[in-house]
Amino acid sequence: MAAVAGYSPFERAVQVLTRVRAGEGRCIALFASHAFLVMASYYVLKALRESFLLAGAAAEVRSYAVAANGLLLMLLVPLYSAVRRRIDGRRLVRAISAFFAVNILAFALAYPFRSSHWFGIAFFIWVSVYGLMVVAQFWALAASHFNTKSGQRLFPAIMLGSTLGALAGAQVTDLLIARLGPLPLLLLGAVLLTASIALISPEVDAVPPASRPPGGPDPASQRVGSVLGGFQVVFGSRYLLLVALFVVLLNCIGSTGDYLLAALIKARADALAGASAALTGREAIIGSLYARFQLWVTLAGVLVQAFLVSRIYRLIGVRGALLVLPFIALFVYGAIAFVPAFSMIYAAKILESSTNYSLMNTTQQALYLPTSLAEKFDGKTTVDTFFWRFGDILQAGVVYAGLHWLDLGTRGFALLNASLCVLWIALALLIGRRYTALSRAETHNTAPSRQRQPEDLVVFPGRPIDHRLAAETFFDPDPGDVLIYEARLASGAPLPDWLEFDVAIARLSGTAPADCAIEERIEIIACDMDGATATAVFTMRRATT
Repeated sequence: MAAVAGYSPFERAVQVLTRVRAGEGRCIALFASHAFLVMASYYVLKALRESFLLAGAAAEVRSYAVAANGLLLMLLVPLYSAVRRRIDGRRLVRAISAFFAVNILAFALAYPFRSSHWFGIAFFIWVSVYGLMVVAQFWALAASHFNTKSGQRLFPAIMLGSTLGALAGAQVTDLLIARLGPLPLLLLGAVLLTASIALISPEVDAVPPASRPPGGPDPASQRVGSVLGGFQVVFGSRYLLLVALFVVLLNCIGSTGDYLLAALIKARADALAGASAALTGREAIIGSLYARFQLWVTLAGVLVQAFLVSRIYRLIGVRGALLVLPFIALFVYGAIAFVPAFSMIYAAKILESSTNYSLMNTTQQALYLPTSLAEKFDGKTTVDTFFWRFGDILQAGVVYAGLHWLDLGTRGFALLNASLCVLWIALALLIGRRYTALSRAETHNTAPSRQRQPEDLVVFPGRPIDHRLAAETFFDPDPGDVLIYEARLASGAPLPDWLEFDVAIARLSGTAPADCAIEERIEIIACDMDGATATAVFTMRRATT
């Protein structure tokens, strides 16, 4: 019988993570590689930004630098929309990536002046913009080239590349910063980002037609003419406005937790290096402490991304996945409020951050799959940059008020975060409801159907069998959907022990024993992503001669 699908070895391996169509392996590998390079570059620079800033300034200054970054983005968002009016999706991503790579080289030239606290502040603000803008462009490009069901299936696998890139960047920084110093790592960040540019066109071209949005993506077809750019898109869509508010709370809560961690790390570095230690010594200690923290976060994130994200989507969908991190954060900050010890904060932030960087990060990208192209590019960029940093501005105000007006300690900040988590959960419920409505409007699920009766199977005792369902046996009209198969006896009993079944390609294999049944009726069940099924039954007979 003809094979249901010609899966490559890589596609068979990815089946462990999520459902994959034959022919999607190349685009998964390219998009995941692009995400790997971008995140490896960012995590190298992310550890350096903490070193440059905290080595010469108090942890409180970090919160104010984050707030200044939010104000800067108010100017950058309209500028971005003006650029997008002139160039299309892949050209836009190439241009922005090249711009930031050149910026890294500029900071490398200015490295001898790092003793000035203004260098640390400027680099911190720039890396914050870089980490938001470049990553947002990558995911906007991905969301514009996959339909909703394909994106829900493949984003967990692509995000694994992103998570592994973060892991690699954190580990490289931890290993090399004390030996080589920050300058070579700055240059490494530029090299990684530049390498990612070469993947943009190949990854877009590799997406199979069945996995693309209806009609095909054309970023130039939906451009925002207003000077307000992406702000107009966000405020014109109730859905995006809810997402923006969700992101503000997400970052405000997370950044307040980051402040608690930054204060403890700076205190630990000062204790280890001594108040009179050279600037380079404190830079190395702080960079190493942050790199190790990021290493544990990304290790946990890899496990969640690889083994849980796609399964969570399968069980509770994107709508349910939105609620996981808010409930974890509610538990985390409630626990910190009652046990405000360093070990508790350290472990709690690993749990919160690893869930954020894996499940929540993937879910945030999936929220844009059923939106328009203007919402994917202008709207998403605005939410992922300005509104993300607006959460930092809010957090900076919270830190200032808590320290100077309310005299809050660790327990007070934790209780405040726990209160905000309740509002966060309410927003997640509203967004999930709207996401479901948008997804159904784009693709109304149709159950698969049996199009062809499978051929019967004759087995010879002692000989191996390799029986595969013909590709046209079942048909699913939904774009981006993938069928998973189940086999059992028509009576409902499981298959004989000697018979194995491959659920991805509907393949029966094994060696029939001499005493196998003379005749068995076998039922194949095809199940789509929404749980709708179709069945086909054929007969397996033992050869008489």
